[in-house]
Amino acid sequence: MKRLLLWVPVCGYMGLIFFASSVPGDQLPGHFWDKLAHLLVYAGLGVLFLVPLAEARLSRVTVRAAAIAVLCSVLYGAFDEVHQSFTPGRSPDVRDLFADGLGAALGVAAVWLLGAIVTRGRGQRGRS
Repeated sequence: MKRLLLWVPVCGYMGLIFFASSVPGDQLPGHFWDKLAHLLVYAGLGVLFLVPLAEARLSRVTVRAAAIAVLCSVLYGAFDEVHQSFTPGRSPDVRDLFADGLGAALGVAAVWLLGAIVTRGRGQRGRS
């Protein structure tokens, strides 16, 4: 049951992204802010995907879990781009998908780095 609950934030966040993608194009900020928003939002999604994949433990962040988290984020980004094609004033954009993937990769890499630092710190304390 606990493992299932780890997926709730991911699903909720994807719901928020879906809702935000339903906003008509004439109500959105300019190009630069759009790409930055994609990068930041999908960094969060990548991290949220990583949590259940690594069973909410930094020590379980593996190359496989990280790759799956990024892949799932990119796949959801592709779905989101298709969804936007049905929203007035919006259209799919491969540059948005690139920003999504880059954001997810950066978010996952940040968690991976944090895990490496924490793990290394624990190892050094054990040697003292």
